[in-house]
Amino acid sequence: MNVLWFVGSLAFLAGILCGALVYHLLSGSKSRSGRLESQLDELQQEFKEYQERVGDHFTTSAHLINKLTDTYRDVHEHLANGAEDLCKDEEVRNRLGDSLLSSNALLSGKIHKRRNERTPPLEQPKDYAPKSSPDEQGALAEEYGYGDSAKETATTDK
Repeated sequence: MNVLWFVGSLAFLAGILCGALVYHLLSGSKSRSGRLESQLDELQQEFKEYQERVGDHFTTSAHLINKLTDTYRDVHEHLANGAEDLCKDEEVRNRLGDSLLSSNALLSGKIHKRRNERTPPLEQPKDYAPKSSPDEQGALAEEYGYGDSAKETATTDK
């Protein structure tokens, strides 16, 4: 019977040791997952702070651009009013053009006369040779650009 108690005691101690080992291994993974969770929380907090900083940056940028636009408008109106007051010669006013005259000044009646003479709008360059008349050959015709001398050289080569 002593042997039976001895084997039972050994089995009990071995179970306690195995349980302690398993507990230690499992609690280590829990602490590792706890560390990962805390790192995740820190990263989420940093990301939220970053998003807030980006939002603040763009809000400030929009405010500054609005101020810049207002300042530009004020300078533009100042130049238009100065041109109206200082340039009494009609030819000089026409050369200044509507680019300096703001639409607010035109609508408010401060500027009595708009420029009568307008320059024709510039036409974009074409990537083809336009016809001067409907009967003329177009640029896509095979004979386009060849004069009589080119036809003579082509017939003499044959």
